[in-house]
Amino acid sequence: MTSTRFLAGPLALLLVGACALPTHAQDPSQAKEPAGAGATTAAAVTDVFYVPGKAILCGVSGVLWVATMALTFGTLYQGSADFVRGACGGTWVLTGEDIKPAQSY
Repeated sequence: MTSTRFLAGPLALLLVGACALPTHAQDPSQAKEPAGAGATTAAAVTDVFYVPGKAILCGVSGVLWVATMALTFGTLYQGSADFVRGACGGTWVLTGEDIKPAQSY
C-alpha cells in the first residue's frame, strides 16, 4: 500500500507534466529575438567606464602635447597634434550601433 502511494505521486506528476508541455511550448514559427537586442543596454553600461576613460586619456594627451611642444620648441607639432587627435577625437558616447555584433552571412 505504501509503495503504490510512492509510485502514484511521481506518476501523476509525470502525466500532468507531459500533458502540460504542448500547451506551454513556444511556437517555433515566432520570430526570435534579433541579434544585438541588448546592445543599447550594453552601450549604456559601457559608457560608465568609457566616457571617463576617454576624458582622462584626452587630458593626459593634452598635457603631453604641451610638454612635447615645449621640449622641441614646436618642431614636432604634427606628431603631437596627431597624438592628441587620436586620444580626443572619435566617438565620446557609445550607442547600440557601435557595439552591435556584426552579422555573419
